[in-house]
Amino acid sequence: MPSRAMPSRPLALAIALAGLVAVTPARAQPSPDALVDAFEAVLGPVRTHRPSHAKGTCAAGHFVATAEGTRLSVAPTFSGQRVATLIRFGVGGGSPQASDTSRSTRGLSIRFETPAGDIWDMANISVPVFGAPNPQVFVENLLVRRPNPANGQPNTEAINAFVAANPAVTRQGRWLAANSPPASWATTPYWGVNTFVFRGQDGQLRPARWVFEPRAGTQRLTEEQMRSMPGDFLADELRRRVAAGPVEFDMVLQFPAAGDDLNDPTIAWPDDRPRAVVGRLTVTEVAPGPGGACDPISFMSLDQAPGVELSDDPTLQVRAGAYAVSLSRRLQ
Repeated sequence: MPSRAMPSRPLALAIALAGLVAVTPARAQPSPDALVDAFEAVLGPVRTHRPSHAKGTCAAGHFVATAEGTRLSVAPTFSGQRVATLIRFGVGGGSPQASDTSRSTRGLSIRFETPAGDIWDMANISVPVFGAPNPQVFVENLLVRRPNPANGQPNTEAINAFVAANPAVTRQGRWLAANSPPASWATTPYWGVNTFVFRGQDGQLRPARWVFEPRAGTQRLTEEQMRSMPGDFLADELRRRVAAGPVEFDMVLQFPAAGDDLNDPTIAWPDDRPRAVVGRLTVTEVAPGPGGACDPISFMSLDQAPGVELSDDPTLQVRAGAYAVSLSRRLQ
């Protein structure tokens, strides 16, 4: 990973002094190769598509920051100018044939490119929590699900023992079980789940998480629709929506209170935390079919320092490197 992706200890100390979280010693993290190897241990070699959210559709549009967004971040994306966006909507899982009615995450990946050429990427999911508290547990959670070469099945006893010892890995699954899948890519919130640090016009550092809230409201499939809808309805549904008018999302920052965990993305902050609308994402076009401009992009430029910087969340520290390894293997 580029060295700029590692937050400075003064930054971590500034957050700690604000009373939000204690600075903990850095722990050893799996390498980017180890993360991708863990995916491939479960899925087999992944050379033609992404290992996560393999099924997706490309789109494009623009983003305009609000005055509050400009106040809270000095990053070029929040200047208040119209910023071009390249967008990928995805369906969770490692298969390009995943069903659009499955109880899995939906993805919203965005590349922002300012008029001056500044690039900022992000990847968001339709669940407010991630699947593991840190990269090491993420890798272990994948590896324990490796199929046995003798029968092609994972070891259920080993999985159950791992989950019992690491209950945080169940939080995302419990949320998905309690909430039906989205009726449209345009009618679900998308959470960033990780903490970032925003540097405001006043020079103050503010840790925050974000969510993209659909202007059309949240709409989910009924149980009957989950049984009757085709497995490939999302792309065409989005094309029809955008043809009738832009699809819009408000980008909302959520700020923690003292005691909120900044570094564990499996723990959502309470809904009563302070919030600020910092911009609007507008989707104006959708690729007419499979493929498109978003396909070769891995959305790796995760920060736009100094206005948006990585926190000490260890998941952020390895993400860009793992994306790069995955992309390099697909290009071989």
